[in-house]
Amino acid sequence: MTDRLTGIAVILFGAALFFLITPSATETVGYGWLRPNTVPNVMAVIMMLAGTTLAISTPQEQQIDFPKMARAAGFLLVISIGLWAMAQWRYVFVAPFLALVLMVLVGERRWPWLLVGAVVLPVTISFLIEYVLERPLF
Repeated sequence: MTDRLTGIAVILFGAALFFLITPSATETVGYGWLRPNTVPNVMAVIMMLAGTTLAISTPQEQQIDFPKMARAAGFLLVISIGLWAMAQWRYVFVAPFLALVLMVLVGERRWPWLLVGAVVLPVTISFLIEYVLERPLF
């Protein structure tokens, strides 16, 4: 029963993304072969298909692992706080700290990888999005 309910929830979320969230959150442009809503719409369709597969598949015995659920909730909390902080203070100031915290939480301890993930990638993403594509990150 848990699989079916989860599948239905994923279907509903994918439909909300496709019909409500993406149309209101993306701009309409008349140029280029890849519209701003293409990737979100493809992801929403994939979510709806995956949810349908989960909802109609044969149910399996489910065991709830509360420590894993608590850890996932902790990740969600950290990401939510990071997104809120990005809206308050800009991506380029918050993203390195958010990336570093997430990398440490998943167990990464190698300094070169921490440096690349917390400094190089956020700066590169900021440069590509804001200066090359001329789009705001927030």
